[in-house]
Amino acid sequence: MKNFIDNQNQGKSLGIVSILGLLTLGTISPVVAAEVQMSANSELICRQPSQDLAQIPISPKVIQGVVGDLATVILSDERFKILGMILQSIGLLDALKKGEFTIFAPTDEALAKLPQQILEAILKSQNLNRFTELLEYHVIPGKVTTADLKAGKLKTLEGDSVTIKTKKNQINVGNATIIDFDISASNGVIHVIDQILILPR
Repeated sequence: MKNFIDNQNQGKSLGIVSILGLLTLGTISPVVAAEVQMSANSELICRQPSQDLAQIPISPKVIQGVVGDLATVILSDERFKILGMILQSIGLLDALKKGEFTIFAPTDEALAKLPQQILEAILKSQNLNRFTELLEYHVIPGKVTTADLKAGKLKTLEGDSVTIKTKKNQINVGNATIIDFDISASNGVIHVIDQILILPR
């Protein structure tokens, strides 16, 4: 049983690493990467989008009207296709259905710009722990709307704190800028950011 679980985790790791590697090498665009999914045996397969849905982009304004938990909202938003796939693969998507959270969600384009040194570390170790910590750094326990965001620090699910800076009509979270905000879910809120947050260590 342990060997089965280890093999399964290794397969997930290799699948995510493959996608991130292709993004880094520039051989696959975020749009194409979003159409890649892992089969039950963790092999990468290409998913052909249904023609009707492929021709109808989902507006962010429509997404804000989606009723559901954080996981449902993320999976419903076309900006988070890669994010949703990775969260599901490492087990964080299910965790976001329990409890109340605030997510600083990087777009697919932001994921494609993941810093080289982080990608190299993941590719070298083929270990999801570091990447899991990175994504947990984007999650704040509790619901924090932009009206509640004040200059200072917020403790993340990963354990470290992220710095909040406010300037006129702009809010910066660590090295990223909030480009869309207060996307409500039944158990929290999502703020869209333009870059991956960098862990302080």
